[in-house]
Amino acid sequence: MDVSLQISIGKLILKNPVTVASGTFGYGEEYAEYFDISELGAVTIKSLTLKPRLGNVPPRIVETPAGMLNAIGLQNVGIETYLKYKLPFLREKKCTIIANIYGTSIEEYVQLAEQLEKEGGADAIEMNLSCPNVHDAKSKFKCPLIAQSPEWVEKYTYAVRSITKLPLIVKLSPNVADITEPALSAEKGGADAVSIINTLLGMAIDVNTRKPKLRNVVGGLSGPAIRPVALKMVWDVSRTVKIPVIGMGGICSASDALEFLIAGARMIAVGSYLFRDPLVPMRIIQGLRDYCLTHNIDDINKLVGSVIVE
Repeated sequence: MDVSLQISIGKLILKNPVTVASGTFGYGEEYAEYFDISELGAVTIKSLTLKPRLGNVPPRIVETPAGMLNAIGLQNVGIETYLKYKLPFLREKKCTIIANIYGTSIEEYVQLAEQLEKEGGADAIEMNLSCPNVHDAKSKFKCPLIAQSPEWVEKYTYAVRSITKLPLIVKLSPNVADITEPALSAEKGGADAVSIINTLLGMAIDVNTRKPKLRNVVGGLSGPAIRPVALKMVWDVSRTVKIPVIGMGGICSASDALEFLIAGARMIAVGSYLFRDPLVPMRIIQGLRDYCLTHNIDDINKLVGSVIVE
């Protein structure tokens, strides 16, 4: 039996439902030493800003039980360097590219999206409205993150949707009372998909010095510890919006990925587990295919949202 792993996000057709979480894969060069990165459904690159960013002052990564805290602060090379030096490598590898973008204003998001489309820098755009580790935009809103305000989510999404024909994904924060509200706002603003979830807020303290282990004090918690929370939020959102959900949060195996698909995700992203096992995306893709063969499923889309609740 032939098994189709092909899925779609907006008008973008992907060979399989596996990508990588932004910020965990860089621009693909290092991981290309381990496997053919074009075999991924898509490569989601590290967040891009208009100008290069140094990120936050170290220490900015702390290992935690079943996870890690990070407060990198969106360190990146900036869009000009990406287009000139990073993009050619990804195009040479024939990768499908999801470009994650971050700005401190609507205008910056619009400018980034316009430039990426004009210069062929991406096949889809993911708007990062939910990074908990940056401070330069927080004073502009009544809440710490844009993603925590459904009103702002809709405004930002609509602004970018108005200037690009590329598939548009909005990455949302779990640090809200009800994640379905910003998800609905992203859909109303014209998003083709939503990414669920970004990291949870957390902190760690050195008991000997009584100081936070992160210079930033708090950071984003990722890894297996957050998987049940992420899975529940994917389930909530997938039953609320009509657009595809990209699920992420502690995915370490094909079994984990299958949980997210069955809960309602159309696509999944592997994040922090890449640091432990760079080959995990390939294992997941093969595992999804094997599962479908074992259960006589000829199309991976038949699994999406197939959870049985009695």
